Amino acid sequence: MEGVPQSQEPVASVPPVEQPAQFQQPEITPEYFEALKAKARQDAIRQVMEQRAQHAQLQQQQVAVAPVQPEVVYVRRNLTVAEVILVFALSCGMVVGLQAGWSFASNLLPKIEIRVK
Repeated sequence: MEGVPQSQEPVASVPPVEQPAQFQQPEITPEYFEALKAKARQDAIRQVMEQRAQHAQLQQQQVAVAPVQPEVVYVRRNLTVAEVILVFALSCGMVVGLQAGWSFASNLLPKIEIRVK
């Protein structure tokens, strides 16, 4: 009992573990590069063919289910500068037109006389 608790066992020395060799990337030769390009091309073609097959299956399933009603989507958008200018011009024109009409009616109509013979 020299300061070491009895619940601990003596630790055996662990032999050092050798570090795994660093991954050596193979040297890229023109043949290796061409093989990689061919494999990538084949994979791309295969993926496109699978996507087309899935798309065709989905279309067949949708046709078989029922005719789909077209979905109407309303999109809210901001006014363009031209539309804002047009609205401003129309509103100014309407105000000026109403004022001119009222002025014409209030000034000219009382001056009209009706004479009976």
